Amino acid sequence: MRSNNKRSEILQAALQVVEESGANHLTIDRVAERAGFSKGGVLYHFKSKKDLLRGMLDNLIENSIQRIEARRTNGNSLEALLHEENQMTDAERRASLALVAAAAEAPELLEPARQYINQVLKQIASESKDPEQALILFLANEGLRFLNIFEINPMNSTQAKEVSKKLRQKAKET
Repeated sequence: MRSNNKRSEILQAALQVVEESGANHLTIDRVAERAGFSKGGVLYHFKSKKDLLRGMLDNLIENSIQRIEARRTNGNSLEALLHEENQMTDAERRASLALVAAAAEAPELLEPARQYINQVLKQIASESKDPEQALILFLANEGLRFLNIFEINPMNSTQAKEVSKKLRQKAKET
């Protein structure tokens, strides 16, 4: 259990480094300093920066799953997912950006995300009266999420909230 706590502390420190300094400043040394561990202590839990990034992705996915499950009503995973995706913290947004940047050099880092998305799509399709419409809503929401991650969303926050609200309303009908 203690080892899991240390891993969690390291992952939290990595998120803080990304939030404070940006994705390009994520290093094992900075994470160790932020977590109050030695570099060797971080490397004991994460063998490389790539391994640390993979841990961050796994952590983001796990947090997302927990929030979706907590929000799920009437077996509607799509509605819960659309709501949860818009609840990402700034740290999670920046961590997502770091992972996208890292994936340019190491595409295998995204394998857990691929598996997660495939699982989500199967679940949404199995719960939906109109799987094609559900897929369209999911993809529209993902597009909005990536606009937000890259901080290039042309909508103001009021407009973005309204679009998200409409997507969730449609999800209830799907």
